[in-house]
Amino acid sequence: MGVSLQYAWLIPTLPFLAFVLITLTPVRRNHRASAWLATGLMIVASILALAVLFETAQGVRIAANGSVELVALESPAGENIGAERFQAPEANIVQTFRWAPAGDSIITMGYLIDPVVALLLAMVTVASSCIHLFSIGYMADDPRRARFFSFIALFSAAMLLMLMASNLILLFIAWELMGLCSYLLIGFWFDRGYADPQQITPRAAAIKAFITTRIGDVLLMIGLCYLWFKAGSLDLGIQAGQVFDSEFLRRIGQEAGPFGLTTATAIALLLFCGTIGKSAQVPLHIWLPDAMEGPTPVSALIHAATMVAAGVFLVIRTYPIFVASQALPIVAAIGAFTALFAALIAVGQFDIKRILAYSTISQLGFMVAALGIGGWTVALFHLLTHAFFKALLFLGAGSVIHGMEATIGHDPNRAQDIRNMGGLRRFMPTTFLTYMVGYLSLVGIVPFAGFWSKDEILAESLLTGNFLVLIVLLLASLLTAFYMTRQILLVFYGPFRSAALVHGETSPEHGHAGSEPHESPATMTIPLILLALFATGAGLLNLPGIHWLSSFLGQPVHAFNPIAAGLGTLVALIGIGLGIAYYRRAFTTENERDPLDMQIPGVFAWLNGRFFVDQLYAASIGRLTLALEVFSSTIDRIIDRVVIGFDRLTTFLGRVNYIVDDTLLNDGADQIVRGATIGGNGASRLETGKAQDYLAIVFAGMLVLGVVSLYLLGR
Repeated sequence: MGVSLQYAWLIPTLPFLAFVLITLTPVRRNHRASAWLATGLMIVASILALAVLFETAQGVRIAANGSVELVALESPAGENIGAERFQAPEANIVQTFRWAPAGDSIITMGYLIDPVVALLLAMVTVASSCIHLFSIGYMADDPRRARFFSFIALFSAAMLLMLMASNLILLFIAWELMGLCSYLLIGFWFDRGYADPQQITPRAAAIKAFITTRIGDVLLMIGLCYLWFKAGSLDLGIQAGQVFDSEFLRRIGQEAGPFGLTTATAIALLLFCGTIGKSAQVPLHIWLPDAMEGPTPVSALIHAATMVAAGVFLVIRTYPIFVASQALPIVAAIGAFTALFAALIAVGQFDIKRILAYSTISQLGFMVAALGIGGWTVALFHLLTHAFFKALLFLGAGSVIHGMEATIGHDPNRAQDIRNMGGLRRFMPTTFLTYMVGYLSLVGIVPFAGFWSKDEILAESLLTGNFLVLIVLLLASLLTAFYMTRQILLVFYGPFRSAALVHGETSPEHGHAGSEPHESPATMTIPLILLALFATGAGLLNLPGIHWLSSFLGQPVHAFNPIAAGLGTLVALIGIGLGIAYYRRAFTTENERDPLDMQIPGVFAWLNGRFFVDQLYAASIGRLTLALEVFSSTIDRIIDRVVIGFDRLTTFLGRVNYIVDDTLLNDGADQIVRGATIGGNGASRLETGKAQDYLAIVFAGMLVLGVVSLYLLGR
């Protein structure tokens, strides 16, 4: 008992081992072996994570001294209404070691598993295993697929490490490692270019994602430093000296901080900036849609199992600080606005992956809004269900793209454009059926998983009296049903509209004419079926009357709310009806205008242009950055010239000094000494000690004087 908890450190280690083996050993030369190695180790990690979840659900806890005990799961009495009822779950195991000294304290590293971590470990490993398996088929023809599998293995390992981190330092290290992996994977096809210079390339999209998320990360790091300064530690836990200690939370909740905020509010807002960047909330949402330039399995991994889930998890993990602060209304406002804003933009998109990307941003807004109104449990519930149905939808989109490429080649502008599709349910029945499961779960149709989790968010808004949040989320739900129905009709129903098939054009990549789209291989359809099962059954985790999830997390429960469920279902059906009314006969050819574009062209232009936020940033922040760059470059050139001038002056003075020193001082003194030596040597020859020599010298001298005297007297 407790064996899996004690060996839980293997869960992130196994995919990291896959990364090391593929990167540093000859395994990388065998693409098939690299793919199956990464996938196999990820599946083993999934089995271990499920075992950890099972033991955690059994109430197994391992103390610091190694003793094992069983604790019954139960929910506190009362309704789960508002953040004030939140209770941080207790850890089932904490294993740490001394890492580095920090002043009077010691920084420890290790792993912590509580019910939240156990659930997310299971979700991430299962979803990632499906994505790994799908990638074997999807990336089969890519010449760099060994590198691809090493990167996604490292990506998964970083997310798992972040979940298990026993302190916020290790969490931040894993957080940044995920940022690096996203950069490498979004820009995986870094050599791809487009004829349109305005279209973003994978390389540019990777840089955009990296820089945008760094903005939030810098503010997150400042928040962590501020928290360290106040708490003296970043260890997670409720004991004295840890960041969730009740006395510490009470103190920072009352203590005055910067800008008229309490200390807790300032810390919470700085931490939330990390979530805004990582989970693509307004105003740092712009990187996520362009991240679709990476391979589709990367999109699924980012949207379901790793990157964007990390941002929501950060708030979930540090929620006691948010409860102690006044930041939750701001969190709710940003989340609700993002949910509606992204849903509006999705209505005007034609790229199948970008529609899903804006759907992800919108659904993340639901989770963030739920956290803002105190719905900690329901936000986590929706994070879990969303991971499965969004991974299903992205992999389904990848299967569609894979089938379309047989007809129109590997041009993403055509293969991913829903206007070129239509009638694909006839060619790809498995993809169609599983995609429909993801669609119905996303729009919130009973009994699929998304219905139960979204219903609880709406119920939380209703019960806590956050009616504005409720209205905004209902509008976002209606738009979600509308744009997803639009996508379903244009992709799977109606005639097949690809010009390459209809007009018999030759595929530039495959070299054949009029090939029909085909169903994907088993390595791609099996993960779709598995994820469809989870997208259907994951709602059972917190089914009304059972509320296993709330009990497992140790949180209060509330009864099923028929009003919220009815409202959610009603707006979903209205959205579906409007989608059918607008698009059931739309696009008989790929060149037709969108019905909304014909009816409200001005509004549709704004939706299709994504409200021109990118252009706004380019015209404001971009130009400011460019101006600062020019100013910095000018100052740099001036400093360079001054430095070069001083260099030339000192070089000249050095040469003058060298001449003076070498010619006058060194050589001059040497010549004087040499002359004195020669003179001395010559004079020494005159000292012979013979009288006749001295008389000869005297005579010679007198003779010289006489000649000189006669010469002078003669003048």
